Amino acid sequence: MTEAQNPDPFDIDDTRPSDGVGLCLSGGGYRAMLFHLGALRLLNEAGWLPKLTRVASVSGGSIVAGVLGLAWKELAFNENGVATRFADMVERPIFLLGGSTIDIPAVMTGLWPGRIAERVAKAYDKALFHGRTLQDLPSDADGPRFIFLATDLSNATLWRLSKPYMRTWRSEPILNPTLSLGKAVASSSAFPPVLSPSLLRVDGRTVYLTDGGVYDNLGLEPVLKRCATVLVSDGGGTFGEAQRPARDWLRGTYRILQTVDVEVRRLRRRQVVGLLATQRRSGAFWAINSDRADFPAPQGSMRCPVEKTRVLARLSTRLAALDQSTRQRLVNWGYAAADAGLRSYVDPAVAVPAQFPYPEIGVG
Repeated sequence: MTEAQNPDPFDIDDTRPSDGVGLCLSGGGYRAMLFHLGALRLLNEAGWLPKLTRVASVSGGSIVAGVLGLAWKELAFNENGVATRFADMVERPIFLLGGSTIDIPAVMTGLWPGRIAERVAKAYDKALFHGRTLQDLPSDADGPRFIFLATDLSNATLWRLSKPYMRTWRSEPILNPTLSLGKAVASSSAFPPVLSPSLLRVDGRTVYLTDGGVYDNLGLEPVLKRCATVLVSDGGGTFGEAQRPARDWLRGTYRILQTVDVEVRRLRRRQVVGLLATQRRSGAFWAINSDRADFPAPQGSMRCPVEKTRVLARLSTRLAALDQSTRQRLVNWGYAAADAGLRSYVDPAVAVPAQFPYPEIGVG
C-alpha cells in the first residue's frame, strides 16, 4: 500500500525505512513560525539542513517552510553543509513578517469565509513569495521534498500540497500543480473559525480546506512513513486551564475547538515519542513547552529557565505582530530546544553553541 493510499495515519508497522531524514514543523501561528526559525538556524549551523529529504509542515510551520523551500537553491551550502545565505534569505524575511499583523486586516477586508483566506494568501505573497509557485520548490534530486499540509473538510482527510502533486489518499492527484506558494501556505494555515476555509478550484471542482493542524498538527504523517530519522519541532501552545470556562456560544465554541486541538496534539505527540522511545525511528522531538532540564545534553551557556520558556509557550496562536524582543526570545528558545534535541538523541558530536542568536536577551 502506497503512502497516498494508506488512510490510517497511526498505522506505522514494523517495516522501518532504511534511510531518509524528515523534519516536521508544527502549527501555532507566529509563535510556532519564530520558534521553528530558531530550530532551523541551529540545524543549519550544525550542518543538518542538506541531510533533509522531507520537510512536512502545518500552519505557522508552513510559513517558514515555504521561505526555506523557495530559497533552497540559492542558500549556498559550504563544504560543512552550512547555508551561508541562511540569514539573508530565510531568517530576515521571517523575522520581519513576525512584526506585522496579517489576520485582522484579512478579516476586515475579506469580510466573508473563503475571501478571508484569499487575503491571507495575498499578504504572504506580498511579504514572502512574490508570485512564486509550488513549481519553484526544489525537485527531489536537488533538495528535500517540501509538503504543506491542510485538512480537506469534505472527507476529513489530509490534503498534501507539494511540487509533484496535490491530493488526499482518496483523490486523484493533481500533477505538477502551479498553485502559488502564498495560496498553499494560506490553505495550510487557515486556522478555524475565522481564517477558514480556504477554497481551491481544481479540475472543475472546489476543494474546501482548513488548517492542517485540525488533522495532524505536528505534520507527522508524510515523514513517519518514509524517513528513518525524524526530527519534530513542536511550536504548539500550552492549553490554558480555566476554572470557569466561558458559557456563551461564541467563546464556548472556541474553547471546545481548543480542547479538540489539544487532544489531537497529545495523541500525535505520544505517537512520535513512542516510536522514538522504542527505536522504531531514530530522531528527536522538542517542543516550545519542553523543559530544557529534561534533555541529557549539557546546556552550556544557553540557560533556559522553564518559567521563562512557558511564558513563550502561552503566547496566542495568531498571525499578529510581536514586538522585537518577543520575536528574539522565540528564536532563541527554538535554537536552544533544537540544540538540546539534536545533541541529546541524534548527533552528540555537534559542537555546543557558544551563545544564543540574540545573546543579550536570552529567553526572558
